[in-house]
Amino acid sequence: MKQTDYLVVGAGIAGLTVAHLLSRFGSVLVITKGELKQANTYWAQGGIAAVLEKEDSLESHIKDTLETGCGHCEEEAVRHLVEHAPKAIRFLRDIGVRFQKEPALEAGHSRARVWRTSDFTGQDILDQLVKVIKKEKQVAVSESTDAVELIVHNGQCRGCFVRMGESETVEPINALHTILATGGCGQLFGRTTNTIGSGGDGLALAVHAGLELADMEFMQFHPTALAKPDNGRYFLLSETLRGFGARIVNHQGQPFLEKFDARGEMAPRDLLSRTVYFELMNGPVYLDMRHIDPAAVKKRFPNIYKRVKAYGFDLTKDLAPITPVAHYACGGVPTDLKGATKLPGLFAVGEVACTGVHGANRLASNSLLEAVVFSQAVAIALERSLPMDQSTPLDATIPAEPPQILIEPIGQVMGFGQRIGNIMWENAGIVRTVEGLSKAKQEIATIPARDYRVQHRQLVCTKIINACLNRPQSLGCHYMSDEIA
Repeated sequence: MKQTDYLVVGAGIAGLTVAHLLSRFGSVLVITKGELKQANTYWAQGGIAAVLEKEDSLESHIKDTLETGCGHCEEEAVRHLVEHAPKAIRFLRDIGVRFQKEPALEAGHSRARVWRTSDFTGQDILDQLVKVIKKEKQVAVSESTDAVELIVHNGQCRGCFVRMGESETVEPINALHTILATGGCGQLFGRTTNTIGSGGDGLALAVHAGLELADMEFMQFHPTALAKPDNGRYFLLSETLRGFGARIVNHQGQPFLEKFDARGEMAPRDLLSRTVYFELMNGPVYLDMRHIDPAAVKKRFPNIYKRVKAYGFDLTKDLAPITPVAHYACGGVPTDLKGATKLPGLFAVGEVACTGVHGANRLASNSLLEAVVFSQAVAIALERSLPMDQSTPLDATIPAEPPQILIEPIGQVMGFGQRIGNIMWENAGIVRTVEGLSKAKQEIATIPARDYRVQHRQLVCTKIINACLNRPQSLGCHYMSDEIA
């Protein structure tokens, strides 16, 4: 029997941050279904939003977050996020992350307040966190370990049943506290920036444990991904490119965004994604940086420039074709400001959680920030519970029987996943209708999957669709084209 004081499910910025912080209080086991550095964090480009300059203000950052969230945010949570942002930056600096001196401007922000290490900020942060975690004697990492079902005993979460590698055997890991940090569910949609494993497993685990999800209709679509799929995902073209002067143009090479919003390229993501989506019906849409000094582009965005060049496009000379893609789940497992769910012993942090800070549409670069701020909140909450933890027996909490699962061939699992993605993209994507959502719900329910991994996806898709149907009016990134006035 494996046991630990703290079990962390997921190894992105949220999972590794909370693991590092909890290592001061006891043993920590981090499990991840893939390998380290395969999290969505690795592909985050922009940075972390925080007020660090006298010319800026906390109230301005709060206002921008609330406005972008379309009035659906929890203001107390937003205030907590913004007020703790400087502390989050200090934490990252303390573990060796080196931010550049000048902040960047991104869409929805009234000032430049996005702090970056490079044009691959997520990768730089994750690299540093991995270095720190590998030095922690109290932290163990188990790669290729798939979470199958949470262990719930006497009304408390006491760990998780897992599957190791290609094994067909399910094993228990017993823990005093379990922290979900599994990331998002972008892979439920046919076009996404998310890594191949982002199928909403953490959300499914929570639902199976008896928890409800919140705000699942608010899937944020990013307006600018390179329109060239690569191994099941699309390469993001960071918002900071537009903050640097990049323009979005139509198939005639003409700007068109300001016809719909005076902020143009700096309008919030929900508006831009819909505008680009509709313009694509008339022909290709491009990101244009040809008017900017080539040397400046290569200096400011060396990694993005090289990656796009590998796809066959030179950002300084070519129009880069773009498409909107599923990017970030604003909803998830509801938590309080300490990261606690309604199930004792279970916490959630990062994209899998719904803290209320994003509302109906996330403000750019508040995501990495949320992961660090609420990881710190979880650690503070659990530090205060240490006396109780030390008197709690671990070995008396494991149920006798693990869940029975069926493993289908990986090709079949991937095929079902692609089918689900196509259904969701066409019927529950950027533009939704009652008819399309109802069709998607029926088609997904009839997919004859027996493998638990596909069933997890079916469950979360159904939750998303039901949330959409229960909100007939458009709000933020939830857009109903047949809404009732």
